[in-house]
Amino acid sequence: ITWTVRSISSGINAEYGDISAEELKCVLQNLGERVKTRQCKNMIKQYDKNRTKRMEFKEFLDMMANVFQYHLSHPESRTANGADIAQNRRLEELFDSLDVDESGYIDEEEIIKLTEKLGEKMTIEEVRELIGQVDKDGDGRVNKDEFKRLMSAK
Repeated sequence: ITWTVRSISSGINAEYGDISAEELKCVLQNLGERVKTRQCKNMIKQYDKNRTKRMEFKEFLDMMANVFQYHLSHPESRTANGADIAQNRRLEELFDSLDVDESGYIDEEEIIKLTEKLGEKMTIEEVRELIGQVDKDGDGRVNKDEFKRLMSAK
């Protein structure tokens, strides 16, 4: 399977830029996660700041950033097996599809363009905050390793 922006965003409601629990389940399954609708409802409940019972794209990014932070502070939760190799390859393909200019980094402009395609308007400050949560080397961009750590967090 080739990972593209479409494979992640296929469950996002393009008109409203948000997803239901069932749609979140599809998105997470596209990322290789095995989740149940009930788990997705709980995730939405936890991150749904405006109580719509749907997860907006920014809320999804916040959730992924929190998962990343947890994973960094609990490295023992990671396992190495054949499935991890396949997931690593898929994550590299996904990163490459998001790195539109092929610079080896996902930068502010690429995130803004992605969120606009998904129907979400993020300010440059919001994008910088998002990058800051992931950017461990402090260069203002997300490199492939930072991206894989974020997306591999469980």
